[in-house]
Amino acid sequence: MDKYSGIPQELKDRRIWMLWLNEQGTKIPYRTGGTRGSSTDPTAWTTFESVCRQEDLYAGIAIAITHPYTGIDLDGCLDSHGLLADWAAAIVEEFRGLAYCEVSPSGTGLKLITRARKPDGAKCVTKMGEGKCQVEIYDKGRFWAMTGRVWSGMDSIGDGSEALRRLCERLWPAAEAKPVQMVRIGSVSDLADRARQYVERVPGEVRGNLRNAAFKLAGNLHAFVGDSGERLSDADVEELLTEWNQRNSPPLRQDELAEATVNGRKNGTLPADKVPGVIRIEQDSEVDISGILSGGQSEPEPEREKLADPGAFPADLQIPGLIGELIDWNLRTAHYPLPELAMAGALALMSTITGGKVENAEHSRTNLYIVGLAPSGGGKDHSRRLNRQILRESGAPEMVGPERFGSHAGIVSALDAQWCQLFQIDEIAHLVMAMQHKSAPHLANISSILMQVYSSVGEIFTADAYGDRAKVKQLHYPHAVIYGSAVPEGFWEAVSEENLKGGLIGRTLVFESPKYVARQKPERSRELPASILTHSRAWVQLKTHGGNLEASGVSGGAHPKMLHWSPEAEQRLDSHGDRISDRRIEEDPVTAAIWSRASEKTNKIAMLFACSRFDGGEWPQIELEDAERAIRLNNWLTRKMLWQADRHVSQSDFHRNCNYVLRKLQETPGQWMALGDLTRKTRRLNPRDRRDILQHLLTEGTIEAEDVASGGRPGQRFRAKS
Repeated sequence: MDKYSGIPQELKDRRIWMLWLNEQGTKIPYRTGGTRGSSTDPTAWTTFESVCRQEDLYAGIAIAITHPYTGIDLDGCLDSHGLLADWAAAIVEEFRGLAYCEVSPSGTGLKLITRARKPDGAKCVTKMGEGKCQVEIYDKGRFWAMTGRVWSGMDSIGDGSEALRRLCERLWPAAEAKPVQMVRIGSVSDLADRARQYVERVPGEVRGNLRNAAFKLAGNLHAFVGDSGERLSDADVEELLTEWNQRNSPPLRQDELAEATVNGRKNGTLPADKVPGVIRIEQDSEVDISGILSGGQSEPEPEREKLADPGAFPADLQIPGLIGELIDWNLRTAHYPLPELAMAGALALMSTITGGKVENAEHSRTNLYIVGLAPSGGGKDHSRRLNRQILRESGAPEMVGPERFGSHAGIVSALDAQWCQLFQIDEIAHLVMAMQHKSAPHLANISSILMQVYSSVGEIFTADAYGDRAKVKQLHYPHAVIYGSAVPEGFWEAVSEENLKGGLIGRTLVFESPKYVARQKPERSRELPASILTHSRAWVQLKTHGGNLEASGVSGGAHPKMLHWSPEAEQRLDSHGDRISDRRIEEDPVTAAIWSRASEKTNKIAMLFACSRFDGGEWPQIELEDAERAIRLNNWLTRKMLWQADRHVSQSDFHRNCNYVLRKLQETPGQWMALGDLTRKTRRLNPRDRRDILQHLLTEGTIEAEDVASGGRPGQRFRAKS
C-alpha cells in the first residue's frame, strides 16, 4: 500500500507482521484470523501482504520486534507543532543512516528500528525530563504499531550495534566499583537478572484476576534482595510488571500497574526475602584467587533458561487426503482416542508408502523417525496395529519391518533384504537407554547406523567393512521409517545430552500425549474405509521408473518423481529455514542441535502433506497451505522437545537430580508436599543430596518452602512455583 511505501523492504519481506486494536487505551496485537496475537509467539505472525489485506478491519498493522532487530521508542518527543525535543534529536541523528524511523500512531513519538542487539545489562525504559517523555529499547518480546510515516528521510536500516552500545552506556552508565569476584552458587545472577527470570516464569492472567495477580507479583519482586542488600526500585518493579502485562488478556493499564507496584510494597505481608546465591569478594589486584574459588576448575557454563510448556497439541490441524482420513479412522476406532499418536502413526505410514517415490529439488526424501509417547495402558499400540493392517491390505506386507532392534548389523541385514521398511518399536525408551551403553557395542552402534541410514536415503550406502568382502553389504537407497512408542517419563529419562547434541533425537519427531484420556466405545468395523485403501494402494502401486529395472535389484528408490513447490510455499519454507539458521547461532549446544534439524523436518512434513492428496490422478505439488501446516506442527514439536529437554536433560548428575525433585513437586501443581512425602517419592536420593538439591531449588527460586507443625513436631513442606 502507498502509505506504507517508506517501510524498508527487508521488514516487509519478513514474516513478523500482525494487526492491532486499541482496547481501553492499550494496543492489543491480533492475528489475521481475528484471534489475539503475541509478541513472543512466531506462529502468531504473518506476512506484510496478509496484514495489509485486513488492516481496514483493525486500527492498523504492527510488527514484532525480534532478532536481528532492536527497536528504540522515543515517547513524547514531538510537541503539538511536530517539533522534535533536543534530547530526542541527538538520538535520531546518531542513528541516521543506521535505523528506519517513523512517527508513532499518536503523533507524539518516534520509533526507530536498527539491526543490533542490546548490550548485556542494558535496561528497557528510562525517563527523559518531565511528563511522558521516555526512551524504551527492546530487542525481543515487543510489538509496535506501524504507520509508515517516515521521519526526516530515515527510510533504511543498517547495523546500529555501535550506536546502540553508546546510547545504552549514556542512558544507564555503569557505577564505578572495585573489581569484584563473583562466585556462583547454583544458576542465579544479579538482582535484576534474577527478578527478570522470575517474571518470565509467571504466566499471564485473564480478566477478573488481573489486579490481584499484579499486586501479588509486585510483592514478590519487592522481596528480591541483592548480594549487597539492595532491592528493586519502584521503577524497576513497574518495568518488570509491564513485561509480564504483555501476556495478559486484556492487559492492565499503565496507571493500574503503577498502583500495583506501590501497593505490592506498602500493603499486605511481603513474602520471605529472595536472597541471591552469589558471594561478592572485593578482589586485590595483586592476588589471583581464581584457582582457589573454582577449586581448580573453570567456571561452569550457566544453565539453560527455563522454558515454558508450548501448550496443547494443535489438534485443529486439518490435513486433506490420506493423512486426514487415517487420523479420523484412528480416533474413531480407538478405545482411547489420542490425536497426537493418530498424527504420528499417519505420518509414519505416509512416510513408508511414499518411500523412494518422491523427492524435492533439494533431493530431500520422505523418511522420518517418529516417537509417540502416552501413559502406560493409554492406547499406544492402536496406531501400530492400523499401520500393519493398512500395509498388508494395500499389497505391501514386505514393508512391515521387525519390531525389535537386536544390533546395528540386524538393521543392515533387514534393509538389505527389503530396502523400504516401517520399523514399529514398542517401549523404544529401553533402546534409547541401551544405545548409550558403550560396554555393549552391538547396541551402542545402533545410534550411529540409524543416523547413517537416515542420511543415505538418496544414495548407495556401504555398511561395515569386513576382512571377508562377502560380508560387506551395500544398501541401495535405504528408506527406513521408525515409529516407536514409550511412556513419556521413561523416554525423557533415557535421553541424554549427548544423543541430543549428537543428532539422533534431533532427527526425531516426538509426539506426546501426556495424560490419560476418557475411554470411548469405538467403531467395531474391521474393514478399512475404501478411500484409505484407494489412496494407500495408489502409492504402493505407483511406478516411478521405466523399462525392466526390477531384475537389476536396485530399482527401489533409484528413480523418484520430483515434487515441486509453489513459489509461495518455497518462499515460506526458505524464510522459515533462514530464521532457524539465525536463531541457532546464539543458542546453547543442546538447543542449537535441536533447532538445526527443524528446517529439514519441516520440509519432509510439507512433502508428506502434499503427497496426502495424491490418489493416482493429478500429481501434487507443495502448496503454501502445506508449508504453513508443516511449520506450525514442527514448531510445536520442536518447542515441546526443548521444554522436555530443559526439564529432564542436564549437564551433570546434580542438575539431573534437581530436575527429578522439581518434577515430583510439579506433579501436584500449586499444592504443598510435606518433606516426608517428598522423601518417599525420591527414595533414590540420599538425605544429604536431597537437602542440597532443595537448597539449590529454593535459592534458584523455582520452589518455595514453609515451616509446619506435624504431630507437635516442627517440619517443612515444599511446592513448585507456577
